[in-house]
Amino acid sequence: MSTKSTKLEQASKWDTICFPVEVVPLVDLLNEPYLLPSDRNWAVVGEMTPGRKTIFAMQSGEYTLIPNALVREVADRELPGHKLSASFTDRGEFSLSIVMPDEVSEIATTGISQVRDRLFRSLIVNNSYSGKTPFSLQGSAEWEKEVTGRRTEMRVSYFREICTNGLMGWADDYYTLDEYLNWLAAGKPTKHRKIQQEREAEPVERADQRITHEHEILIERKFHHKGLNLDVFRMHLQQAFQQFMKRSHSLTSSIYKELAHKPVEGDREKLFTDTKLPKKLAAIALERLAHEETLLQTDANMWLAYNAANYALFNSKSSLAINDRYRQDEQMFHHFAELAMQ
Repeated sequence: MSTKSTKLEQASKWDTICFPVEVVPLVDLLNEPYLLPSDRNWAVVGEMTPGRKTIFAMQSGEYTLIPNALVREVADRELPGHKLSASFTDRGEFSLSIVMPDEVSEIATTGISQVRDRLFRSLIVNNSYSGKTPFSLQGSAEWEKEVTGRRTEMRVSYFREICTNGLMGWADDYYTLDEYLNWLAAGKPTKHRKIQQEREAEPVERADQRITHEHEILIERKFHHKGLNLDVFRMHLQQAFQQFMKRSHSLTSSIYKELAHKPVEGDREKLFTDTKLPKKLAAIALERLAHEETLLQTDANMWLAYNAANYALFNSKSSLAINDRYRQDEQMFHHFAELAMQ
């Protein structure tokens, strides 16, 4: 968690977040000889503002930097017609919503509203030059299953036009709506059925294919920027983007419609404080909910409430790092889903 309260900056152009960045020996940056720590003596240096260089972090010699330019290269090749909606900090944390041109749904649009509540398929990439947010794709490091030969279906995230926020596909780890509801009813245990099934599955024989160290790194639950071969990484990222392009529907979008059918009743202030949002963010969410009621000419429902909380979380000053904001967003999504489906 960051100790500085920060409002995320926004960008719609790749050039803004694809500035020069490299990992250099710390000794090369010092004017005098110093005795340096043996474990972290390389500096991640970037030029976010032309002519002004920033040291984002100190890392070991085994650290592998994943530049945003690499993500851009693969996106330009595999995701035709995409647009970028990026949130980032001046300390080198990034959340990249790569938005596809195909509109997939309208959730809260009403007949009397002149504003459409449009959703577009999106692929969310989180990256960091500071080390605070490990690289993830759709909120997970598990986007390859080389050991078992099984592929989990890629989550589908969404971009909501009227609030310009990326919405992660938090329900896509479940096979069916009933399975998701059972998980909610069981108190949201950590180990859900899909993970258990994968652990219990018999490994597929791969005698004719050598599993390299780079492959093994990519299947770990927590992504590590250590000893990566960027050529292998680029290949895996390309395959993941191709897999995403094959998906047109997700369970998460079905949950959104369930949320939209459940009206907000009772104490609205309590509704947001129960999400564990900090008090100031809960107040911003309350204001946003009222704004969208007017904008969309509709009564408040759980879909608008979830989006109001998401808006407050990602558009307000907070000491939460980007990774921590997504963790809280996941908790809020399941919280509102549970309220809507009681």
